[in-house]
Amino acid sequence: MMRFRSRLRTYSVFGFTLVEVLVAQVIFAISVVGVVALMGRSIESQRASRELREAERLAQALMADLSARGFLELAEGIERVEQAEPQPLLVDLGRPPADLPVDEHVVGSVRGAFVAFRRVEPLGLVDGQAQIGAVRLWVIVLWLDTSNPVMPPPAGLRVSDLVPRMADPSDPEFRPYVGHVQLSAVRVNDAWLASTAEVSP
Repeated sequence: MMRFRSRLRTYSVFGFTLVEVLVAQVIFAISVVGVVALMGRSIESQRASRELREAERLAQALMADLSARGFLELAEGIERVEQAEPQPLLVDLGRPPADLPVDEHVVGSVRGAFVAFRRVEPLGLVDGQAQIGAVRLWVIVLWLDTSNPVMPPPAGLRVSDLVPRMADPSDPEFRPYVGHVQLSAVRVNDAWLASTAEVSP
C-alpha cells in the first residue's frame, strides 16, 4: 500500500496543472491571432503591389505607343484628343499579352480594373507661326485602391467613374482611395529640327 502511494506522489510531480495548461492555451491563441492578422495584411500588401506593377506596365505601354507615332500624326490628333477630360480606356488587370480581341475574357484577368487616359498637348509655336515646335505626351492610369482600411472607396463607385482630377491633391475632387500612375514626355518636331539644322551655317 505504501509503495502505491509513493508512486502516485512521484507521478504527480512530473504532470501539469490545469492552470498551467489554460495559460499555455491563452498564450498560443494570442500568438495565432497575431500571425493571422499579419498574414492578412501581407496578402493585402501583395495585392496592392501587384496593382501598382500592372498600372506601371500599362502606363509604359501606352506611352510607348504614343512615342512610336510620328510627330505629324501626334500634331494632327491634338484637336481630337485635347478635351476637358481625355477619353477613358478601360483595361483588365492581369491580362496576359495575347493575340485575342480586347472584348474577349482571358482566364485569370479582372475585367475593367484600370482606366487609362492619354493626351497630346502643344507646347509652343515656332517663330509665332502655326507650326507646332513640340508636344507633351501625357498618360495617367487610375484604379480603386482598397488597401487602405481607414479610407476605402465608396461601395457604389466604379472604375469607369474615375477621372484624372481625383488623383491631383491640389484639386477639390481629389480622392485618396484613387491609385494612379502618371507619365509624361516631351516630343520635339523632327521636321522643324531638320529645317533649323539646314538653315544654320
